Amino acid sequence: MWYPYTLIIIFLLIVLFMPKKLTLREMYFSLGILGFSTWLGDVLVGDVFKAFQLGPSPKTYIIDYLFVTIIPPAIGLIYLNFLIQNKSILYKWMWVFLSFLLEWGAVLSGYMDNKGWKTWYSIPVFILVFILFLPLHLKILRHEK
Repeated sequence: MWYPYTLIIIFLLIVLFMPKKLTLREMYFSLGILGFSTWLGDVLVGDVFKAFQLGPSPKTYIIDYLFVTIIPPAIGLIYLNFLIQNKSILYKWMWVFLSFLLEWGAVLSGYMDNKGWKTWYSIPVFILVFILFLPLHLKILRHEK
């Protein structure tokens, strides 16, 4: 299973070495919200509704926990870090497309097994996250100061 290991390393390196435009407070709150949302969504859709499975077997391994814990919050942090108020809609749509490609890669590599879920079902979720939720989230965080 090279796919999850590769993504974890790549995204951790990006988060560690990117020029930080977010404050520590913004990163802290964003990690908590992104992490909780990811776990909630994956548990509901993947475990409760059995729509998909991560990993090659029905058992859950540490890499599965690491993948869900690291990748989506890292994507969200990178997105927020470079998001500015006047960022074009193209920037936001690029992240929708990238997220779709990453999920599709997980399916193609065999790491994610769709059992009732179609990869394109995630597109509306990505649209809500990158076009609406994350910009609003950052606006609320910065308005509280």
